[in-house]
Amino acid sequence: MGSNKQHNYGHTFPDLILWIIYTHFVSKVPSYSKGDELRRILLKYLLYKMDKGATISSGCKIYYPQGISLGKNVIVAERILLDGKGIIDIDADSMIGFESILITSTYNSTRKDVLIRKQGKSKAPIRIGKNVWVGTRVTILPGVEIGDGAIIGANSVVIKDVTPNTVVGGVPARYIKDR
Repeated sequence: MGSNKQHNYGHTFPDLILWIIYTHFVSKVPSYSKGDELRRILLKYLLYKMDKGATISSGCKIYYPQGISLGKNVIVAERILLDGKGIIDIDADSMIGFESILITSTYNSTRKDVLIRKQGKSKAPIRIGKNVWVGTRVTILPGVEIGDGAIIGANSVVIKDVTPNTVVGGVPARYIKDR
């Protein structure tokens, strides 16, 4: 899959202006009215990588875009949350379903004597292989790797790695069958 390094985003005034334009205007333009094209133009600059044919639909919230890589022909459906703080790498020809959440950071909670909010956060990458189908309203948690050709059933919560060419589903997501 793609690189682990992040480009130097967010340190210039033009970066901030582009991010504001995306967040408050371009992200809301419907796909049928040239919205996908507008987002592609802007996000090619803001994301770490956005290969040819990759599409992010309207209503998507993107945090830490410099940590997000989209391979060739990736489709990100409407109203997705992508948290690139810990790196999101989606390989070619994969599809992320409507209202899914890919979150790469979480609160630490190991110490009982310290408030959870004061224990800081940890982050870990999410890696999605080639030709993966992530169904509607799926949540993928930090540190998960989904193998090539896997299918994640709708409304699943993925807390551990998914083997290539398997179908998983449920809360937490469990093996259902081979493809």
